[in-house]
Amino acid sequence: MLKDPYVSGLRFQRVLALLLVLLIILGVYVVRLFQIQIVQGEEYLKLADESYKTSISIAASRGEILDCNQIPLVSNRTSYAVTLDYNYFPHGNSEEQLRQQNDCLKELVELLQAQGETWNDTLPISSMQPYAFDEERQSGVEKLKTNLRMASYATAEQCLQQMVVNYGLSAYDEEWQRILAGIHYEMDTAGFSATVPYTLASDVTSTTMYRIVEYSSRFPGVDVITVPVREYVGGTTACHIIGTVGPIYAEEYAELKEQGYSYNDILGKSGIESAAEEYLRGTAGKRVLSKDAHGVVTSEVQAVAPTPGQSVILCLDSRVQQAAQTALAETITDLRANGEEKKGKDVKSGSVVMLDVKTGGVMVCASWPDYDLSTYSAQYNELIENEDNPLFNRALFGAFPCGSTFKPGVALASLTDGYIGAGTAIHCGGTYMYYAPSYTPKCMGVHGNLNAVTALEKSCNLFFYEVGRLMGSNLFSYLTQYGFGQKTGVEIGESSGIQQTPEYMRSIGGTWVGGDYLQLAIGQRGSYTPIQLAAYTMMIANEGVRYKTHFIKSIRSYDGTEETVIPTEVAATAKWSREAMDTVKQGMIAVGKTGTARGSFANAPYTVACKTGTAQTGINNTSDHGTFIAYAPAENPEVAIAVVVERGTSAASASVARKVLDAYFEGKETGESPTENGVLLP
Repeated sequence: MLKDPYVSGLRFQRVLALLLVLLIILGVYVVRLFQIQIVQGEEYLKLADESYKTSISIAASRGEILDCNQIPLVSNRTSYAVTLDYNYFPHGNSEEQLRQQNDCLKELVELLQAQGETWNDTLPISSMQPYAFDEERQSGVEKLKTNLRMASYATAEQCLQQMVVNYGLSAYDEEWQRILAGIHYEMDTAGFSATVPYTLASDVTSTTMYRIVEYSSRFPGVDVITVPVREYVGGTTACHIIGTVGPIYAEEYAELKEQGYSYNDILGKSGIESAAEEYLRGTAGKRVLSKDAHGVVTSEVQAVAPTPGQSVILCLDSRVQQAAQTALAETITDLRANGEEKKGKDVKSGSVVMLDVKTGGVMVCASWPDYDLSTYSAQYNELIENEDNPLFNRALFGAFPCGSTFKPGVALASLTDGYIGAGTAIHCGGTYMYYAPSYTPKCMGVHGNLNAVTALEKSCNLFFYEVGRLMGSNLFSYLTQYGFGQKTGVEIGESSGIQQTPEYMRSIGGTWVGGDYLQLAIGQRGSYTPIQLAAYTMMIANEGVRYKTHFIKSIRSYDGTEETVIPTEVAATAKWSREAMDTVKQGMIAVGKTGTARGSFANAPYTVACKTGTAQTGINNTSDHGTFIAYAPAENPEVAIAVVVERGTSAASASVARKVLDAYFEGKETGESPTENGVLLP
């Protein structure tokens, strides 16, 4: 049978077309292969190599916190941390893999318990039954429920039972279910993975380290690494100012992760530790693990060394700070033991603030009662249950009526605006009669004719009743300049206090009458913080210039090659007349030499310009607050100080101030060195 030439030709065309298609496809592959192996060969080789490498962060040590004399208040000591490395630790979600993880973790925790160690557990559920949520971490509770896909009304018990299921914990008793659930939840929250290790215990002893190393075959993927641990060498010194550090909570991590933090990092929680976090934290390093095709680690190198944090140098003088804390403790203890009823025996607390008048730097900020930062964590429950509330920083957040310490500012305002002159005499007969018979406030004495100087010296209320009446609402603009009712500027937070005005009284449903101006003029309207009183005193010392207060003096690089000084900022100025400034200065000097503070300062080797104050608490059958302000030396001011003894006496406040100022000037006169000769500063 003859072949059809048409059909044969058609088949040949089809075969030829198929061959052409195959050639085109092969050509594309050849070109792509050439591009991969020859043109981009080096780049792809690098990517292939990187796919078998894992980068792990290395934590940097925190910077130190030093006082103005370079004496360390917070430094670092070497300790050990127990970490889990995902690359070696059993991982996976199968029943067998979870059992291996849990058995390993249980044995490891048992070892820690036997050594008296603690481990990290920030799960916001109580550690014992009946299980309850941590009320202070509401956002953490909400995040826990979201992660577990639980309803908003789910109980702590229900959340824990869900974790028992998720983490394969049903074979363990209730105590171990809670312990292991806490560890697993933190591992999940931390993003525990090949690139993110997990720190189980942050500060263990060398004995514990040796035990873990001894039994290392039982703990695959468990490492004990050397780490810097915060050491509060100052103990109680400036405890309310230094602050604390702590672990990163789950509810914080989402935001902090974007700032370069890992879950295992330590974070400043309060005080300078928190306010200066950006300087103290340092920069993490990196170690690189190389793996073969089966995921087995073949080598490990440190690719980038961590950079330690910077040193934060404070304006605080730790020696004078400790003198202030000691003076407060001794004075309050003595008042409680030997004071009279309604004259200090019911004293509650005390505080001292001393400022550098030329910069606004806080040299002393003491609050009684205090506590020891080195034992803060161990004694936390005891501290929060203490009825004296030692964790409360009264120097920055306590607000009190300031009594007669208010009078120098009132005198400056009235003399400047011409309501009185330096020689204006006002008669004190013991009772103020302007609003008689409806309102006749008393003075604490019968002083006769007084001018501004003698009125300050004797602290005559009646003189200032009249000044308050004359000035009326015109006094408020000056009080704003003085900073009352405003924050002073410190980095770690503070109260604004309360400056009472007619508007404020209406806002709380009260009224303001003419007699309130009388009480305002003697410091009985409004509540002010001790640091506000110190800043106001600094303004008087500077003849009208008030600086923004600050704790941080400078920031120094970890290697000491660079230092940035915090600039001085003017917060406000007052344009007092020359007559007003000279008159008030004369009156404040007289207070210390022959007036109400002579018992503490008449024999002082330096001259102070000062004012005592006795402020009513507004509570029946309690002692009045004792307040005191001063600047010194009066001739060329260096420091301004404010002391408040809550339900104490003005004599007690003046006595505390004398001890603090003695400590300050003693150091200057003796040239006391913070370190021995020939010893390098840290």
